[in-house]
Amino acid sequence: MKQKQKNPDINSLQLLPNSLEAEKAVVGALLIESTAINEVASILSPETFYDSRHGEIYRAIITLYDKGESIDLITVMGELTKSGKLDEVGGPVILAELSSAVASSSHITDHARHLHQLMLSRQLSIACQMIAVKAADQTLDVSDTIDEALKEIENISGSACYNMVSHSIGEAAYKAVELYSKRKSLALQGLKSGIDTGLKDLNFITNGGWKPGQLIILAARPAMGKTALMLHLAKSASLAGTPAMIFSLEMDVQGLTSRMLLSECDVDSYRLASGKLTDDEEMKLCNASDALYSLPVTIDDTPSMSMSQIKIRARNAQKKDKCSIVFIDYLQLVDMRSQNKTYNREQEVTQASRAAKIMAKELGVPVILLSQLSRKVEDRSDKMPLLSDLRESGAIEQDADMVLFIHRPEYYDDAAPKGEGVLRIAKQRDGATGDIRFRYNHSLTKIADCNSNLSF
Repeated sequence: MKQKQKNPDINSLQLLPNSLEAEKAVVGALLIESTAINEVASILSPETFYDSRHGEIYRAIITLYDKGESIDLITVMGELTKSGKLDEVGGPVILAELSSAVASSSHITDHARHLHQLMLSRQLSIACQMIAVKAADQTLDVSDTIDEALKEIENISGSACYNMVSHSIGEAAYKAVELYSKRKSLALQGLKSGIDTGLKDLNFITNGGWKPGQLIILAARPAMGKTALMLHLAKSASLAGTPAMIFSLEMDVQGLTSRMLLSECDVDSYRLASGKLTDDEEMKLCNASDALYSLPVTIDDTPSMSMSQIKIRARNAQKKDKCSIVFIDYLQLVDMRSQNKTYNREQEVTQASRAAKIMAKELGVPVILLSQLSRKVEDRSDKMPLLSDLRESGAIEQDADMVLFIHRPEYYDDAAPKGEGVLRIAKQRDGATGDIRFRYNHSLTKIADCNSNLSF
């Protein structure tokens, strides 16, 4: 959020954080040492300066820098004259005063970082005032106000980092060897390098399970078992000691928990729902409840959340060591209302998909995002999903590190084997694609490898 700032007066100086002395020191140093701009170009922008006169002078300096021209008192004066801003900033006199006020640029980087922090403080102060005004306006929907507030804070947060994130190939190569050594050590201990999926074939094809920073799309037509497989993946991760956080935009927490209880015990789902369990089944249910009690799984069933809200809640849970993998059920139910009123549905889905990938990278956790498929699947004879079936946006495929489709042949073909499904890895950025088979019970509460000895 960049605020266009006017020349400050005495009263406004007391309201918003600023340091005119630091601004003068930076601009003066840039005027007397032509190479000083190299130290601060990645930190400062014209909007960083509270005094708009200093901002305009810096804009002229950056313009010269971008054109590869030398920077000194004369060239900056010429650039300001060309843009018609010389008189606005105070004429040649102010440039002379700024350049004579400093002896060198020795502390320019420290001053620049200080100015950047002050700019963030001003933006935060302005945002808080705006939020307070909207919060007091009873004609506005409070959920819209909260969402806008989160977006404002996220925008400011995104501006907080100005350091370079580039790395030399040498550093990256050494890091790659270091990571390999860690994987080797885990392998020798019989441990996986990624987060357990609960399916041996899926662990194998994903090279050890889910990895930090990945966006995994789990897509299918309705009734194919997206939520069931998500619960299996979350439970498997938690059993392996990985705290899982589920954002359920469709089912409530009790509905999801009932499914997880059924996955833990051999109880008839109809009798559970109708309250007609036998004494033996009730004992199994209580034992299953005890088993789930200790699992590190958190469920947030708040309806119609935006990706910004999901990220904030996931980050808060991560600070409490309660979130090392995120599940979102499902993309098309995410609140995609955009401040850009010209966005169509496809652009909104694109924005949400991109936000999910950014969340995975920023939090350093895998994000498994469930998604609906278009009806085009139903028009084909084999009913096997394709990447082109991802509903409403090709950006979903582009953002995803992995795309998995669920297909249950028996849903379409009575002659197909009962209780056998296909999980198609249609895209994997750093690995192979292909199909793996899995088994499930009639209520889709239990999922296992196709060659497992488990009885359903």
